[in-house]
Amino acid sequence: MEATDFWNRIKAKLAENGKTQEWLCTKTGMDLQSMRNRIYKSRFPSIEEALRILAVFGTTAEEFFGISNEGLKTTISEDVMLIPVVDQVFSAGHGQYVPDSDTVTDYIAVPKELRKYGDKFAASRVKGDSMEPTLFSGDIIICDMNGYDDDGIYTIIYKGNGFVKRLQRTSEGVKIISDNKYYDSMFESFETEDFRVIGKVRSVIHNV
Repeated sequence: MEATDFWNRIKAKLAENGKTQEWLCTKTGMDLQSMRNRIYKSRFPSIEEALRILAVFGTTAEEFFGISNEGLKTTISEDVMLIPVVDQVFSAGHGQYVPDSDTVTDYIAVPKELRKYGDKFAASRVKGDSMEPTLFSGDIIICDMNGYDDDGIYTIIYKGNGFVKRLQRTSEGVKIISDNKYYDSMFESFETEDFRVIGKVRSVIHNV
């Protein structure tokens, strides 16, 4: 089920019950403009919002989507996955503090093709310009949690700070590369507490 189909079915349920979007927002505690924006942009609500909407109509995720409530956290249908957006920000610059724990702020839908990289993903934002023109400040990156997997762009913890950088393995360790030519590359060994790979960036949503 795509987001458009989800909202069309919700609109049908509203019509069946003689109710309005304003009524639904009052019942669920959602912001009306936020709901309308999601409908207009064909975006799913967050997991919590979706469950509240379904509860208003006396249905469950299993009845509506054909999956359990727990399954809703990772997939809406065969076409998309829902993955968490965490409040961590990764620096495309000089480093960004990364908290010890992740706080999920929302969920976003991503193509099902990403499943080939596993089932552990998170989305976070980029801050800075060191990865331009590949990544821009404000972009949302979709990253797996599988550690190092050949050369590519990764989220890493380096000397206590979070970065998103291109990694290139060498005989002496790893080269930490900024795509922006005005930033110098860095070098580090894989066998050090100062360097840890979180996972590879598999997709990006550019800020417009």
